[in-house]
Amino acid sequence: MDFLNHNIEILSANPDHWIGAPDENEIDQSYIEVDREGNEIFFDGSRVFTLRSDFDASNQPNPLKRELIFVVGIQSVEEIKKVIAMKGTESLLVIIEPNGSLFNYSLQHKDLSFLHTTTGAVLFTDKISNLPLFLDKFLLTNAIFYVKTIKFYFTHFYREQEIQSSVAVVRAIKEIVNYKTMMYGNSVEDSLIGFRHNMKNLKHLTRSKNVSLLKNTMRNVPAVVVAAGPSLNKNIEQLHSIKDNAVIIAVDTIAQRLCNEGIIPDFICSIEREVETYTYFYDGKTYPVESTLVGPLVLYPEIFEEYHGQLVIPMREGVGEYIWLKDVLELEGDNSISIGLSCAHVAFGVAEHIGASPIILLGQDLAYGNSVGETHAGGTIYDDKKLTNSMFSAKVNLETEGYYGGLVTTTETWNTFRTWFEMEIATKGLTVINATEGGSKISHTQQLSLAEVGQEFCKTKITPVLEVLQAIENYPLDKKKMKQVMREQYRYFYDIKLQFEKQQKQVRRLDISEYSSETELKGALKKIDQTEDFFKLVMDNWLLRHCLQPAMINSVWNLYTIERVNTADNIILAQKANLGFLDIGVYALNEITNLLAETAESLDE
Repeated sequence: MDFLNHNIEILSANPDHWIGAPDENEIDQSYIEVDREGNEIFFDGSRVFTLRSDFDASNQPNPLKRELIFVVGIQSVEEIKKVIAMKGTESLLVIIEPNGSLFNYSLQHKDLSFLHTTTGAVLFTDKISNLPLFLDKFLLTNAIFYVKTIKFYFTHFYREQEIQSSVAVVRAIKEIVNYKTMMYGNSVEDSLIGFRHNMKNLKHLTRSKNVSLLKNTMRNVPAVVVAAGPSLNKNIEQLHSIKDNAVIIAVDTIAQRLCNEGIIPDFICSIEREVETYTYFYDGKTYPVESTLVGPLVLYPEIFEEYHGQLVIPMREGVGEYIWLKDVLELEGDNSISIGLSCAHVAFGVAEHIGASPIILLGQDLAYGNSVGETHAGGTIYDDKKLTNSMFSAKVNLETEGYYGGLVTTTETWNTFRTWFEMEIATKGLTVINATEGGSKISHTQQLSLAEVGQEFCKTKITPVLEVLQAIENYPLDKKKMKQVMREQYRYFYDIKLQFEKQQKQVRRLDISEYSSETELKGALKKIDQTEDFFKLVMDNWLLRHCLQPAMINSVWNLYTIERVNTADNIILAQKANLGFLDIGVYALNEITNLLAETAESLDE
């Protein structure tokens, strides 16, 4: 059989497979031979392995659950087929092959038809460093519902002879799962606080520059994104020599110190909505009018109320609440930037949106300084060690690769921030220079000192940013029209609230016990399963998806841990999981409708 053409046809039929370019050096140094007994012998440089197909019966899938199964190694087709035979019909299968030689051999000598005949099966074969990029895309699908039921299966070669690669795969998957779950938010209440701020700040959109008109206005101009990591202490003085030759984009944490140093930021970026951000960085401070405030509507309202300079209020790229808002307000063009999870991400998103290149990272340590107590540069609120200790004492520390090699101490949160940078740079092909000169290593960046950056990229004076902004119009919004839109949205979501309440009552009234008959159990399950329609309703509306996503995902995670067997205990568990979602849904819709009504009234002011 011509396996090569057959397998190429199979792989070409599914665009979800990720097949990276082979490493020619790896393939040149590795090959497989078959001995007289039919054993496959893998020669990998100076190492020699006998490839075996030996199923690990101690690590089988659970056929009664919906699992996300990661199988490492494609060469052992027999093992993979056993995993497929044992998995649940609704489980998902991801096969990971990080070794280009083994994939190349399998492509030519193995029958990979199972990739076509198995529902929910997808292949990743590339460097492990690219695995997060694949997973980021993969977990935008319904696969996100499976992250609480992940199972790993390592084929014989990877569990016995290539343990280092197996550990690297697990680490990459763990990091991206933590990153994605953090991106989806912590709770519905957390999302509603954000929505409350968005609605209170809605009127300020009329003061903001039209972000779509800002796009690429500073193409190929160097931009320095200044964060407040401890390494900034040693090179902040060098900013003086390039401040007129690059766009200076500062996080709010460091903005006051820059101003005190005579370095006026072109943009000051914020993201946090708590009162502390206002108190620490804005209350009682008067920033130069040359500094433009950039932040989403979610900021603490007094920040927008009291800021005297110009405003740039972007939508959040890929965030449902802002997709909904942009749609209902009929805002055209690219009004979104990549905001991510921190004010440094906002600053980076600004640089990206204006077309700046290269983007230069400064003070982006994402790790502790010379000691675990050193968290930020001097001249910030973090000089207060009592405050720093209270904020970081409960953090779980871990180690990651350092800027200069070796390991540095970081936190899970900082590590997640680093992952965001790496994903953004890699997926968008950005030219980024890390001039932090300390802290964590950020993949896909070039490491240069700030002095080297100045000599190579910041030699010419740029057009003042304020001058560029003065030529850009504000959003084309009218408060009277905005008021009408909020009233229409109130009526729409009030109707959805009534539908939720009806299903909530139906599920709550079910009386299931160990004495329930098979017919009663099936009838109850049918009514419970109608909640699936409300999951779909949430997914089809961007505002509901944003506000209810944490509750929906948690409910589905709980549902997926329940074995698919019709017993009273399982149906009671399903009833509780569905009620958890419906109860929170009714609560959230009450909040949403009340806030929409209040917002409509406030737009008269």
